[in-house]
Amino acid sequence: MAFFSIKADISEAQAALSGTSKSLASISRQTLGVIARGAVATVKKEIRSTTQKRTGELLRAYRYKVKKDGSEVNVFPKALNGEESIFPKAMALSYGTNDGRIKPRGFVQKGNDYVEKGNYEPEIQKLIDKELAKYWN
Repeated sequence: MAFFSIKADISEAQAALSGTSKSLASISRQTLGVIARGAVATVKKEIRSTTQKRTGELLRAYRYKVKKDGSEVNVFPKALNGEESIFPKAMALSYGTNDGRIKPRGFVQKGNDYVEKGNYEPEIQKLIDKELAKYWN
């Protein structure tokens, strides 16, 4: 798939921000947004490093969307104009083709690895510190 869905255990962030006036859904949305921004940045970094041709359309296409209840976030490519689909291009470049003409580059997998390894912890801590500073200053 050219997109992936993120569900993370954010109980530590929720516990740290429980004394603030922020709602649980708001904390969840912000935390998942930080994780998704990092995943999108990783995907874009991998696209730049693995392709030699112009990939501006693909770089601008990757986005994320957090559910309103803060339970899940999806990272996906979205076509810049409504008529054309970016999925075939993203699938071919990320996973390769069956005939072997296009080698797999694995940029979607790198974004997924970013999430699975928990490389987003410093950004979450910065978010917590920033929110707590608002209430304690």
